[in-house]
Amino acid sequence: MRRSKLWINLQAGRKLISVPGDHALIGVTGFFVREIQLPVGTPVIVQFCRGRDELSMRGIVSSSFADLGLSVEFEEGSGLAVQKLAAFLAA
Repeated sequence: MRRSKLWINLQAGRKLISVPGDHALIGVTGFFVREIQLPVGTPVIVQFCRGRDELSMRGIVSSSFADLGLSVEFEEGSGLAVQKLAAFLAA
């Protein structure tokens, strides 16, 4: 069975940005996504979506590089949050 494509939604205030997961490098403490610009320090809600499955986490823009993209650091660094993310990405 073929897996559904991963999408990442970033909610920054009223702004919603959706990008395909293959535009991101995702780790257990955060991720880097290409072609998006937001100011450093911007709080975001990150929603990972694959088919009907979704996982939401809070984060903050930790760096932003003109013409490259930005990195987000997750606020939740607990073992449970890391396990949920790893399981979601592996599914």
